[in-house]
Amino acid sequence: MAIFLDFLAAVLVIVLAISVYASFQTTSVFELAVPYTPADFDLPYKEVHFKSSDGLTLIGWFIPASKPSDTTIIIQHGVGSNHGDTLLNTVCLSKEGGWNLFYYNFRGHAGSEGKVTSLGVLELRDLAGALTFLRETKPQETRHLGIYGHSLGGAVAILGAAEHPELEAVAAESPFASVRGTIAHFAGVFYGLPVFPFVWLSMQITALRLRVPYGNANPVEQIGKIAPRPIFIIYGDRDKRMPMSDFNALWAAAGDPKESWIAKGADHGDPWLLYRDEYESRLVGFFKKAFERGKNK
Repeated sequence: MAIFLDFLAAVLVIVLAISVYASFQTTSVFELAVPYTPADFDLPYKEVHFKSSDGLTLIGWFIPASKPSDTTIIIQHGVGSNHGDTLLNTVCLSKEGGWNLFYYNFRGHAGSEGKVTSLGVLELRDLAGALTFLRETKPQETRHLGIYGHSLGGAVAILGAAEHPELEAVAAESPFASVRGTIAHFAGVFYGLPVFPFVWLSMQITALRLRVPYGNANPVEQIGKIAPRPIFIIYGDRDKRMPMSDFNALWAAAGDPKESWIAKGADHGDPWLLYRDEYESRLVGFFKKAFERGKNK
C-alpha cells in the first residue's frame, strides 16, 4: 500500500507540474520584433499611447486616410505578433479602401504594458480602451467603425463586436472557436498531451493566476450576437493551429449577413502570402459593401 501511495503521489506531482507549465505556456508572450512601420509603405502616421479599460498603457498607430474620411478600421494582431506584422496584408484598406486605420498592440506585446496574454478575456479590455481613445480623440474620423483581426485578434474582434454595437463590420482571419478547444488542440498537436487531466487543470490554474474567468471568452458563443451587422471569416484549409472544425463551428453559429473565404492549401497566416490579389480584393470589397450598407440605412 505504501508503495502504491508513493506512486500515486508521484503521478499527481507530475500531473500538477505539467499543468502549471502548460498554464504558463498558454499565457506567455514570445515577442517578435516590429518588422515594418507605416513609413515603409509611404503612409503618414502618428504613434499613440492610450489606456486599456483596466489601466495598462498600450501603444498603436493611427494612419489617416489620404482624403478626409469618417470611417476607421481597427486592426488587431495575433499572439506573439504585433502591429507591424499586420501591415503587409492590411495596408490595402488604406490604399485601396481609402479608410483611416488604427493599429495597436495587445497587452504584453511590442511595447504595450503587461506580461501575459489571455486568449481574449483580458484583450477585450484592450479593445475597450482603444474604442474609448478613438471616441475621445478622433470623433470625426470614427463616425463609422470596422474591425479586422488575425488569430487571437480575430477572436477578440468577434467577441468585441458582440459587446460593442458601434463596430459595424467584422473581418476575422483564422479566429479560434473556443478557448478550451484551442488549448486542447495545441496540447495534443504540439505537446502530445491528452485533454484529461491536463487541459482542465491548466485552465483552472490559469484562472487563479490571472484572477479572471479564463476560458469564458468563446467566440462561437458570441458570434451570433453580431448579426445583422456583416461578418467576413477567412481561413486556410491547412491551418495547423486553427483547424477547419473551428471555422465550421463559427460559420454555423454566425448570423446573416455573413461571408467566408477558404484559402486552399494555406496554413496559419498564409492566405495573403499565397493569394495576395484575391485576398486584398475580397477584404476591401467586404468593407466597402459593409460601410455602404451601414451609411444607407
